[in-house]
Amino acid sequence: MSKSIKIEYIWSKELFIEASKAAYEFELKHSSKRFLGWFFIAMTQFGVVAALKKDAYMLLFISTLLVIYWYALRWPLRRYIIAKSFASAAANEHQFVMSASEAGLIVDTTLLKWSEIREAVSLEKGFLLFYASSFLYIPKSAFKNIDDKDKFSHLLKEQVKHYVREL
Repeated sequence: MSKSIKIEYIWSKELFIEASKAAYEFELKHSSKRFLGWFFIAMTQFGVVAALKKDAYMLLFISTLLVIYWYALRWPLRRYIIAKSFASAAANEHQFVMSASEAGLIVDTTLLKWSEIREAVSLEKGFLLFYASSFLYIPKSAFKNIDDKDKFSHLLKEQVKHYVREL
């Protein structure tokens, strides 16, 4: 590949929330923390059954609140916190201009070498690039056309050791 791929997008609140949710769901799905969540759900549901059998209404109340939190309130609360943190972030409404080539990914003026990226994930709406203790989210809408998006995906497959495609 001789020509670099241009990537350009504005880091908006909606994109920040989308990126945070994508990273959270991917990491939760692929880490041992998911077993802790399953254990939490099982214990809460056993608490409901035990509370009903023993007339322990406070245990029933607490278990019910935990189940409601887990199934209905976890993401809305997390979304609220993420949205609030965006307002104080230094990069809010920042226009990212990137170019990708065989040398790496130039983000604004900084070169991120492919060897520094430990994992690349292709998702339905974008790409997650995990490096050091952080990640970079590139929405698929940031590419000028489908051909550039496909070239970028191919470049990731070639250059990043751990490439995952999840749709």
